[in-house]
Amino acid sequence: MTDRAGLLRKGGSAASVASSQFAVAGANYLLLALAARHVGAAGFAVLTSYYLLVNTVGRGVFAAVELETTRSVAHARATGVDDSAVRRAALRQTGLLLVAVAVLIVLAAPLTGPVFGSELGSLPTALGLLGLGAVAMAASYLLRGPLAGHRRYGLYAGTFWIEAAAGAVAAVVLAVAGVTSTTAWVAVLALTPLLAAVLLARPATRPGPPAPPGDETGSSMPAVAWSAVLLLAGQGVWNIAPVIVTSRLVDDPASAAGFVTAAVILRAPVLLFPSVQAFLLPAFTEMTSTGDDGALRRTVRLLGLGIVAGGALWVLLAIFVVPFVAHLVFAATVTPPPWIMALLAVSTAIGAFAQIGQTQLVAQRRPAAVAVAWTVGLSVLVVLALTITPVLTAGTLGQLVGAVAVLIVIALVRRPRETS
Repeated sequence: MTDRAGLLRKGGSAASVASSQFAVAGANYLLLALAARHVGAAGFAVLTSYYLLVNTVGRGVFAAVELETTRSVAHARATGVDDSAVRRAALRQTGLLLVAVAVLIVLAAPLTGPVFGSELGSLPTALGLLGLGAVAMAASYLLRGPLAGHRRYGLYAGTFWIEAAAGAVAAVVLAVAGVTSTTAWVAVLALTPLLAAVLLARPATRPGPPAPPGDETGSSMPAVAWSAVLLLAGQGVWNIAPVIVTSRLVDDPASAAGFVTAAVILRAPVLLFPSVQAFLLPAFTEMTSTGDDGALRRTVRLLGLGIVAGGALWVLLAIFVVPFVAHLVFAATVTPPPWIMALLAVSTAIGAFAQIGQTQLVAQRRPAAVAVAWTVGLSVLVVLALTITPVLTAGTLGQLVGAVAVLIVIALVRRPRETS
């Protein structure tokens, strides 16, 4: 009976956390849909580009601190030692990553300048809002790591629910007030992650004796750095192409807004990738550890068939349904031609295949190989998206070929381990 109750609690916690993350995504999509009716095509392209960039940097880089802190706090909890050293390490790592993000934001100014300059008043204002969003994301993920490590899933989910509720309420208020300033809508995306960190700061800890000498309760900076590279590049593959298209189509905001809208809708399955990995990773780890290659191959084959079927359906929806949704929900005046919609959908399906390979490599404790794969894919995307013409073709091929590059690299780095 106790085991059953434990399973029910775990299932309830998993459902609560998953639903809270979907709530954040839903609130962001609600904000974009409402803003589309008030800020015009150019403002919508800018707002969506900000949304994609802040997710790339924030949910990419700083989620690495959360993951490593969760592991380290859980270790401290299991061994009965104080987790203060873990928290101090997480704070230092967050500070270092913030510095790196600040440098990245400045270096990306030639790209972001054409995107944000006209709608947000000036380039310094745009860079400041990106920096503000990064700080808010950093604070929220710094809070979530210890909560997850102590299995305080109610509060963990609560951080996402607070962010979602604040974003949805603010979006409705701006819409009712008829606010047409793009900066005001961007400020909502920048500030809402900070609210949970303010309201739920200093969660209760589980004090204990100091860790014994040689017990590495804190995560090393190299481990965090590899995780950050993996997550940042992975987010970049799904978010950067629309930003580049917007920067190259400043004179045609309607086309830019149409492409961005399509890309944001068609990246929706990517939101499921972390949950899928969390579900598959324990099973893949057990199969890898026990050398059960047959079960691993059967599982991968079954997943592959599911992705093929789901990908085919997603392509059909992209061609026949997504344009209607873009017009109805996001007020897009134009949408890309069907072949672009289809290729964007195909890129998402290819990304799902890459995610399966990524999970296998993570199970083998090879995160550096995964980080290299996504970095290669992002590099390919950026080069193609910046150099090919026409612009919509560039963005589409950049995302598609970038995803293919990730899949190829993952396949290549997996082979030596599987055949040894």
